[in-house]
Amino acid sequence: MQFKVISASDLTHNQRQQIAKLCFEAFDEDPWSQYAFMQNAVHVIGSVDNVIVSHALWTKRNFTLNTLQNIETAYIEYVTTDLSMRGKGYASQLLKYLIHYLTLNQYPLAALQPEDDEFYKKLGWLPWKGNLYVQNGQSLYQTEDVEILLYSLNKEIDAYLKSQHQLLCTDWREGEPW
Repeated sequence: MQFKVISASDLTHNQRQQIAKLCFEAFDEDPWSQYAFMQNAVHVIGSVDNVIVSHALWTKRNFTLNTLQNIETAYIEYVTTDLSMRGKGYASQLLKYLIHYLTLNQYPLAALQPEDDEFYKKLGWLPWKGNLYVQNGQSLYQTEDVEILLYSLNKEIDAYLKSQHQLLCTDWREGEPW
């Protein structure tokens, strides 16, 4: 599988169509249909014979982790693999590539809200066990019944994740808060 990282604005029409098809199959929506912030997403695609078979994207979000503020976080979404290609390790390879790419580009943290947390945990993602909050202006709202997985990309964040889990907060956004 060949990997490519492409900003949303640089995707070709054919790449957009292939990504939309994958996302419709998996989530009943494409990344561009509902939320304006997705126009600034960065996509990572895995291709076999020039056909996109696996996909993920991330947007930049600022997190507060306990007392550490303004952590530029790669918030990962729309992780999927073509239905006919599942079970071959493509999504795992794609996520490993993505983590490597994010590390090289000095992101300190990656996060996602999983549909299948066991899949991500096998790849080293850790569940956040503390309280989750979303900030909208001056207001802070606790979000319940949400699971967030984190992947530390540097030693400073490692130390915070190993400390007592108290607070994880991000800015509000349209659609799902997380």
